[in-house]
Amino acid sequence: MPGPRLFFIDLKDIIDNKVTISNAALRHITKILRLGIGDKIWIADERKKRYFIELIDVNHKKATGKILETKEFSETPSIEIILVQSILKGDKMDMLIQKAAELGVSKVIPVITERTIVKFSENRTSSKEKRWQSIAREASQQSGRWDVPEIGLITGFEDVFDKIGKIDSGLILWEGEQKNKLREVCKRYSGGINKLCVFVGPEGGFTDKEVESAKSNGFIPVSMGDLILRAETAAITIIGILQYEFGNIG
Repeated sequence: MPGPRLFFIDLKDIIDNKVTISNAALRHITKILRLGIGDKIWIADERKKRYFIELIDVNHKKATGKILETKEFSETPSIEIILVQSILKGDKMDMLIQKAAELGVSKVIPVITERTIVKFSENRTSSKEKRWQSIAREASQQSGRWDVPEIGLITGFEDVFDKIGKIDSGLILWEGEQKNKLREVCKRYSGGINKLCVFVGPEGGFTDKEVESAKSNGFIPVSMGDLILRAETAAITIIGILQYEFGNIG
């Protein structure tokens, strides 16, 4: 995003035309960008409202800014991409959430599939969901997005179809697909598409049963060719391709 940087804050931090920044954005403002009194930045709250502020006080605990301009941001993306991603092990899921946010997805739904390796207790599930939302927020901020993608609650495969909502089309990435290549499927949307959902599986891929379930819910199995990509690579690649074809890349 050209011009002053954008940071995300909570609505409660805006009082009497002044903004207090004391969250994770503070370190980026003071330590990385080394901004100080008199510098101007954009901030955004959870209502997708934008504020152009001038910093009037900065210290190691907080930064305070006065609001110079308020803007309702109404631009809609040329395509909304929902990524339904089987939870990956280790820090791969963290990285994937980060890259998906940078690439402009509107929502990520973490899903537990038959071959998902990671197991969560109830407490760990909650902490992971909060961590992923925080990662998405930070990645959106650093990449200059004007919004933060929603990170949905962890859900089971059969329950996820009710959480997706209304879409124009859906794809499930499957290495066993022989007929539908991604390039050819994209040509079907040559007139444009507004809202698309993509399923990407775990390290071991989807089972035949899961693919059939997705098909019965209107999803199209697609292949990206002969290369066998890691799960996280496949997700990043297909998002990038879809943004290039129908979105804001290129």
